[in-house]
Order: sequence, then structure tokens, then C-alpha cells
Amino acid sequence: MFKFIRNIGCLSIIVFIIFFVVALFFGGEKIRQAGDKTTGIVKKGFHYAADKADSIHQFILKKIDDFGKPFRDEKRDTNNKKP
Repeated sequence: MFKFIRNIGCLSIIVFIIFFVVALFFGGEKIRQAGDKTTGIVKKGFHYAADKADSIHQFILKKIDDFGKPFRDEKRDTNNKKP
């Protein structure tokens, strides 16, 4: 029983790390593409996760823009999906 709980905990940590890495680098587009292949409540869950990934991605781009402001003159468009 404890092995099962440990395995579920490790699996959830791995899934969270993968979600965070995808959110940082790609935003929610990759998650949304995977969600479009499913149906029902799973699809709604994937779209909800994609919205959260988009907000994480825009937050990170905004912080990168704020940190790099003293070193460049032009401003990066944070709504643009391409890095």
C-alpha cells in the first residue's frame, strides 16, 4: 500500500515538472494541442492547464523583459508566442 502511495506521489511530481518546463518554454500551445485530441472533461482540464501555462509563460517573459531593460533600448512584445 505504501509503495502505491509513493509511486503516485513520484508520478505527480514528475508530471508537475514536465508541465512547468513546457509552460516555461512553449506556453500553453503544446498542452492545448494534446487536449484537442481528447474529449469531455479531460479536454476541459487540458484547456484549463493551457490557460495557466500561458499565464506562467507571459509572467516569465515579462520578468525577463524587466531584468533586461537596462541592457537594451527596444521593448519585447510579451503577447508574441515566439521567443
